[in-house]
Amino acid sequence: MTCIVVSVTLLPGYSWFENALSDLGSWYRTDLGELQVVSAVFFNGGLIVTGLFLLYYSQYFIRSLKDLPTKVAMIAFACTCVFLVGVGIFSEDFRLQHFIAALSYFLTIPIALGLVGLVWLRHKEIRWFAVVSLILAFISYIAIFQSWASIAFRELGEALIAIGWLWTVDFMHYTGRLTSIVKPVDTMDQV
Repeated sequence: MTCIVVSVTLLPGYSWFENALSDLGSWYRTDLGELQVVSAVFFNGGLIVTGLFLLYYSQYFIRSLKDLPTKVAMIAFACTCVFLVGVGIFSEDFRLQHFIAALSYFLTIPIALGLVGLVWLRHKEIRWFAVVSLILAFISYIAIFQSWASIAFRELGEALIAIGWLWTVDFMHYTGRLTSIVKPVDTMDQV
């Protein structure tokens, strides 16, 4: 989020109502401001670094799981992270590659949340969060295809849903609320 704020600040011609977030990462545009290349470094670098950190966390979380269906469902979230890295690598200047990476990123968010939600319905102590995940998956899917909001707001909303969901999962993991699906800490080294 910090990189998005920096990029928007650097480009006085950027409009939340007329531009997509990916416009911040273009290397060759000249219509948004003189610091387009600097914006591209921040924006694309932020996507790549964020995607890699999220991928690292995803693989750590997957390794800590004892519940096979949750492992499989979390692989979808790991794919989302890979696609986020792809969006940063293939800026909008690489039209086809960027389109594939961005579309895949935005479509796998509701899939990942929905899969985890369905799998976690089996666990009474986290069923409430399973329902929340399913609702967020539905909202995420619907929001990205609505035309009432600009593309930048829809993209930002989708990203906030994904990151907020993951922060909540991490908090639940850290506070011991996922004991039915996570291995005990003393067996983590044996993963």
